[in-house]
Amino acid sequence: MSDEAILRIKELRALIKEHNIAYYEKDAPVISDAQWDTLMRELRDLEIQFPDNELTDSPTETIGGAPNKIFAPVKHSVPMMSLDNAFDIKELEQWTQKAQRKLENEQVIKELVCELKFDGLAISIRYEDGYLIQAATRGDGSVGEDVTHNVLTIADIPHEIKGAPPVLEVRGEVYLRISEFEKLNKEAEKNGAKKYVNPRNAAAGSLRQKDSRVAAQRNLSFWAYQLGEVVEGPTLISHFETLEYLRALGLPVNQNAKRIPNDIRELESCIIDFKKRQPNFDYEFDGIVIKVDELALQETLGSTAKAPRWAIAYKLPPEEEVTTLIDIEVSIGAAGSATPFARLEPIFVGGVTVSTATLHNEDQIREKDVRPGDKVIVRRAGEVIPEVVRPILSKRPPGLPKWEFPRTCPSCGFELDRPSGEARHRCENFLCPRQVRGRVEHFSQRTAMDIEHLGEQTIDLLVSEDLIKDVGDLYSLDFKKIESFE
Repeated sequence: MSDEAILRIKELRALIKEHNIAYYEKDAPVISDAQWDTLMRELRDLEIQFPDNELTDSPTETIGGAPNKIFAPVKHSVPMMSLDNAFDIKELEQWTQKAQRKLENEQVIKELVCELKFDGLAISIRYEDGYLIQAATRGDGSVGEDVTHNVLTIADIPHEIKGAPPVLEVRGEVYLRISEFEKLNKEAEKNGAKKYVNPRNAAAGSLRQKDSRVAAQRNLSFWAYQLGEVVEGPTLISHFETLEYLRALGLPVNQNAKRIPNDIRELESCIIDFKKRQPNFDYEFDGIVIKVDELALQETLGSTAKAPRWAIAYKLPPEEEVTTLIDIEVSIGAAGSATPFARLEPIFVGGVTVSTATLHNEDQIREKDVRPGDKVIVRRAGEVIPEVVRPILSKRPPGLPKWEFPRTCPSCGFELDRPSGEARHRCENFLCPRQVRGRVEHFSQRTAMDIEHLGEQTIDLLVSEDLIKDVGDLYSLDFKKIESFE
């Protein structure tokens, strides 16, 4: 093994452990999930390439974070494992093929179950003789934190289940609905308190409160998706049947779980469908969990030290990423509205490469305190226009100046005016080139006059060459001059 590889492995392990503490134990991540995935993948590839290196203490072989010492420890009777990840359809296909190869000839994976990978906090809830007696976080997979007092405040979770077996452990995810998250942050802003970064951190922070009254005010929710220890329970044949059993007991089970044939085209179609509908959900998910449906096959496939071989998480393209804010520029709309936008170091987020993002108006820039030169978090969910969420203040260069809204129009040089009571600045020059372009674009678009071959570049040329100053000029163009253009 080269000295360079040894140093990089040590560096990655230390770095990932720091980030695990920030994410799992402090509920205050400093990098995006996608960046963490990239670091973990690099480490895993290096460990495969150089197998002589000791793996015992590596983050690739451990689960979650250490339990918080302010909560009583709870030893899981059945370990709460993590999941391996796939980042594209090819990796997903390789996983299904590898799982099939591990089975005997007569054993065939006929069906899979696709479920949403909720972005919350995994917990295990234990019922004895039908009564909820304990709830614990995943912790390091073997030992979690006792958060029973807070879980009892979650309206979704029944305190008593009639018809339950003597021992029933329910695994699932505590999460905060997006609508509740927005309410929580509005209240924080109103009271001058610190706002939460995202719903996952808000849910995790709420569940780790010593005072259950705080958790009760947060309106947390829960989805059940797995069984842990069960004593004298029914004989279940498949995972999908398990979900139906949990639902029949009165536990909340997400209605989007889907059983499909073991076919890569079916899998890809399922993923595309979930991704298309993602903006419509009132909760966040960052991937799709795919499980072998037949429980007997799950038993045969078993697990590694960290994750089951019968399940995998397909990670959707990240909705949030970190990049550099190169500059803040101002665009002028067809009606003269001056809108600031961020010029970014190109970054792949939400399934596309993004180089610009909206900043809305001067007040938004002041509130977020973003400055050219900052490292910023950029968000793009579904088909929503990319936006700058916030700067990473810990990475701000010393002495970075605040950005000031320009006083004059970048297109025509006229003074920009901000009418009293309005959030936007405006350019009042009717002949401003950018406004002329905007009006002509609107006039010629398919839903208006539907003028063919009059695209943005052609309109820019006609305006810059002073051939048109209004839409009426389109009907008296100087074609001799136009013919002289290359």
